[in-house]
Amino acid sequence: MAYMKKTWQSHDKSILIVDKYHSLKVMPKNPFVKEKRRPRVGGSTSEIQEKINLRHRTEHLSRLVMDNFKPGDWWVTFTLEEKVGVEEFKRQYGKMTRTLRDFYRKHGQEFKYIAVHENLVGRGRLHGHIIIPFLPGVPFPRMKQELEKAWGLGDCHFKPYEGAAMDATRLAAYMTKEDTLTTKLNEKAKAMKAGLDVKKLDAEIKELKSKRSRICPSKNLIRTRTVKKQITKAETYRDEIKAPKGYHVVKALSFNGYTIDGYPYQHAVFERDG
Repeated sequence: MAYMKKTWQSHDKSILIVDKYHSLKVMPKNPFVKEKRRPRVGGSTSEIQEKINLRHRTEHLSRLVMDNFKPGDWWVTFTLEEKVGVEEFKRQYGKMTRTLRDFYRKHGQEFKYIAVHENLVGRGRLHGHIIIPFLPGVPFPRMKQELEKAWGLGDCHFKPYEGAAMDATRLAAYMTKEDTLTTKLNEKAKAMKAGLDVKKLDAEIKELKSKRSRICPSKNLIRTRTVKKQITKAETYRDEIKAPKGYHVVKALSFNGYTIDGYPYQHAVFERDG
């Protein structure tokens, strides 16, 4: 046996993600290569698994963004002028998406989105975000007017989505709160290893979890599947990450590491040139 390779390519072929890894079932026969395995990552099993689940949630969401949205689409924050209850917030959100769907249809385009509701539980300010397609032929002032009319509870603030792999990853990390929560989990692991009291960190982690966002994707999103293949022509893969022809490596998102069980793992993100 050699190694596993998982390949994902966005719907428009602009982004390519390749994972290569060994596991207990798929390991090279060469003893030297086997020695590349390192001890299991420290920390409690539940916390390690929580970080893995959070990372997977973020990766899944970033791929949804990559598959469905392009440069020039809109990342919108919708806020409240006056405080309302959670049920009223949800009701108005549902009305907003239905109104926008009809508006897009009138202009000959399908409406799709990924929305996130912030602070449905907890002490923070209730608000939301939504990424929506750019609508050709509709000037920005008209688009803003229609969205604020559809929302009806406050203002809508627009930012253009830039469309690169890094932009999609940052957007997904923000929506899942991965960076903030993972930082606190890492702090707790270090504190426990040092024998320190972690009650305050536990309280902070609990508060962060209570503020977790509710992610609401539309049902009509494209969802490209990952292709999984066992590679048997080589004992292992190269540590050097090389981009295929027509692509370049997104260095900030590509790395060599280890799985939770200590097996070598490579995550490579490529973007199409030009």
